[in-house]
Amino acid sequence: MISALLFALLIMNMGFAEEAEASKGLEVYFMDLGRVDAIVIRCDGATTLIDVGFEDDARSAIRFVHALGIDHLDSYIGTHGHYDHIEGAPEIIEEFKPDRIYISHLGCLSAILECATEEQKQVVSATERVILQPGDSFPIGGGHLTCLGPLEIRQCFPGSSHENDNSLILRLDYGQRSFLFTGDTTDRVLREVDKRYPGRLRTDVLKNPHHNGAHDEDVIDLIQPKWVVFCTDDRDQPKQSYKELLTAKGIRCFLTGPGNQGSVGILSDGESLEVRCGYSAQSVALGTPPQMYVGQEASIEASVESKAITAPERQLGWNSSDEGVAIAHNGRILATGVGTATITATAINGASASAQVQVFDAIVRMDQSSMKLAVGETRRITGAVEPAGAKGVSGEWLSTDPSVVTVRSGKVTAVGEGAAQIVARLSNGAESVCDVTVKGVLARSVRLDRSKATMAVGDTLTLSAKVKPDEYDPDNLEWISSDDSVLWVDDYGNVTAVGAGKARVTVTASDGVTDVCDVKVK
Repeated sequence: MISALLFALLIMNMGFAEEAEASKGLEVYFMDLGRVDAIVIRCDGATTLIDVGFEDDARSAIRFVHALGIDHLDSYIGTHGHYDHIEGAPEIIEEFKPDRIYISHLGCLSAILECATEEQKQVVSATERVILQPGDSFPIGGGHLTCLGPLEIRQCFPGSSHENDNSLILRLDYGQRSFLFTGDTTDRVLREVDKRYPGRLRTDVLKNPHHNGAHDEDVIDLIQPKWVVFCTDDRDQPKQSYKELLTAKGIRCFLTGPGNQGSVGILSDGESLEVRCGYSAQSVALGTPPQMYVGQEASIEASVESKAITAPERQLGWNSSDEGVAIAHNGRILATGVGTATITATAINGASASAQVQVFDAIVRMDQSSMKLAVGETRRITGAVEPAGAKGVSGEWLSTDPSVVTVRSGKVTAVGEGAAQIVARLSNGAESVCDVTVKGVLARSVRLDRSKATMAVGDTLTLSAKVKPDEYDPDNLEWISSDDSVLWVDDYGNVTAVGAGKARVTVTASDGVTDVCDVKVK
């Protein structure tokens, strides 16, 4: 798959390996290799790999694992004997020389050996092999992997769909956080496991059983995951009804594949969970989030410097410092409560950027963002509260400099020359601003030195405007021709006849008073 290979090459080129060698805590990476399982677990420096997919997938997985700074595996786990899980296992075992191999039954080992070259068979045969039984547990760093199933091995032909029932069901516990790895197990087996180990299926992160497979609601209720990861490709997507079921239960879904989240990495310190998706990035930058109110959804601009061929927002893992204030996902922010939250977007190799979002009960918008006035001029400005009818919200009008401009109930009055702001502020702190510039004095009247004129094509004429009071700045006059194909007029009243016909020149002072001159061009 090009996506996994591209990802691996990129993070190798960036020196991600050196950064990862000193890593502490738990890291779980669901590789983007297509509709196959290939999962790297590193916990406090100890490593294991679950499944790998087909032979071609193993080559991409090897690059991925090396790029993480891993040259040796403590263990390799084959969940069951289907080729889309273990065909590439001989290459992985030959490359990383794991200390031991964990399998669910001897048939799985036979399937691995069947796919191996003679040299690989020697390596596999020389490696300690452990058939996991329900209740078995072994450490990975500070975490523990516990085998919960299958409770019994179902006898079936190689390649039979019944081999899915023989998938290992593994629970990883690290501090207060847990993961459930399920291979291609079935709802029937999961129900049996829950009867044997009540409550042990409940987890924070579920690797969805059987790639993009849909599962019964009662089984999801047994597991109660916060997040579900689908190891699949862009073509084989979960049923919409299944995704809607998970979403309705407040479960976040992550899908591998370049059209979705790419590779999915989930990191934990034993308390928090952080997701990093997609591909590596040289740098990440975020735009400034808009001021938001509860219930509002908005986008945040993400700029990613990367060679990965996918949408920038999907190259990133999104996190909020307080999901009670705002939730972030795929470049979208949902305001959930009043307060301030830090939104962080992180590439899978750790490059990141953050931005703060403020959420209010309501916001106010003014119908004008700027205005120019003359001394003594008045104008109306309105402010609208969103959402309409927001309860418990009051507001006030303010001027940042009353010596320049005042405002009362939306009536703006220019007092003196200068610049100031009119502020509409709500009781929850939300505000909107209009920039005001005051220059010159208010015109009471304007009169042209003529009301009519006759010109020939090519003639020029200068109109003179008399404005009262005398202090009015003539630079604030606006000159307009009603027909530019007949007359041109510049900002100083200079008129040029350009074509036969009739046109009107209008001069307007800053407060709207006007005068006109009708011109005939022969």
